[in-house]
Amino acid sequence: MPDQIVAILRELVAVNSINATLSGGPGEKEISGFICSYLGRFGLDAKVQKVSGERANVVALVRGRSNDPPVLLNGHIDTVGVEGMHSPFTLRQEGDRLYGRGAYDMKGSVAVMLALAGFWAQHLPERDVWLTFSCDEEDRSLGTEFLVNHWLPTLPALPAGAIFLEPTEERIGVAHKGFTWFEVEVHGKAAHGSRPEQGVDAILPLRAALEELERIGSELRSRPPDPLLGQASLHGGKIEGGTELSVVPARARLQWERRTLPDETPERVDAERGRVARAVEQLPGDHAVESRKIFARPPYRTPNGADILRRVQEASLGSEAVGLSFWADSALMGLAGVPSVLFGPVGHGAHAIDEWVSRKSLIHVYEVLKKSFSIGK
Repeated sequence: MPDQIVAILRELVAVNSINATLSGGPGEKEISGFICSYLGRFGLDAKVQKVSGERANVVALVRGRSNDPPVLLNGHIDTVGVEGMHSPFTLRQEGDRLYGRGAYDMKGSVAVMLALAGFWAQHLPERDVWLTFSCDEEDRSLGTEFLVNHWLPTLPALPAGAIFLEPTEERIGVAHKGFTWFEVEVHGKAAHGSRPEQGVDAILPLRAALEELERIGSELRSRPPDPLLGQASLHGGKIEGGTELSVVPARARLQWERRTLPDETPERVDAERGRVARAVEQLPGDHAVESRKIFARPPYRTPNGADILRRVQEASLGSEAVGLSFWADSALMGLAGVPSVLFGPVGHGAHAIDEWVSRKSLIHVYEVLKKSFSIGK
């Protein structure tokens, strides 16, 4: 089995599935076709889901021995770009480390899922298992949104739980933060720098926005931390404005990201955007101010006592339950009514040029998941 998983991973890494919108790559069309064909070798009815244009998911059902509600495994099939990498689509092994773009994030886990499909085709799992492979996780999560909004409603029963195989260093992720992107835009009036009285500077009023963000950040740091996730936070993301050094700027924009906790409501977070906008509006001058929410993803916490969590804990001999610093698609599935956890391999270099995944850890993840659904509970 170790050699099989490495062989599958080698084929997966060889397929360029760089996210089409985030990094200008070809997207998931080729890799979704490969996965669908691979699953077909085991007689599984795998289907490619057209999500948007040529963006595609794959879903397949592995029949189990009981009529209990199914469970779901998920892995995303897109990667980030490869700038600065040497031979990113050739899997290279150095000792226990398997190098290549996506090896860690998260084609190693996809290889585990495909190996499990082969095992379960001959040794039925205790219950039905849905294998889902999502596109676009690295950008706007269009793939998992499609699963939640268009696929789940067609099922005769919601899955009883889901495992997202994001790399977690063999720990069990039971919580992660959400995020919201905001911006404030200031409109002034352009003029030649030698005649400032004829213009309205749009950049300088942003000082009030930055000061208000600093106050909000200080308030967040003063709140009691979440026991698993720590404190909510914010940081400046982008600031831009002006056209020439000798021109009074007519437009300026500040964007920031807010990382959110499960007990924070969207309304509470959005109120901070209002504070920032008002701080700029209250400055003297003829500038105009607009503010908006650009994009948001919710935080998530696995329900206490979820059966899916118990299964993974028992099969992994009590792996530590932790909060995770990154956002994951599990929030979308979990908030749609499918209790979700994250569990994946050890490695390094997600989004970096030295990305690798541990061969030994991939085998461990495979064995844990095989055990989780190979015997009755």
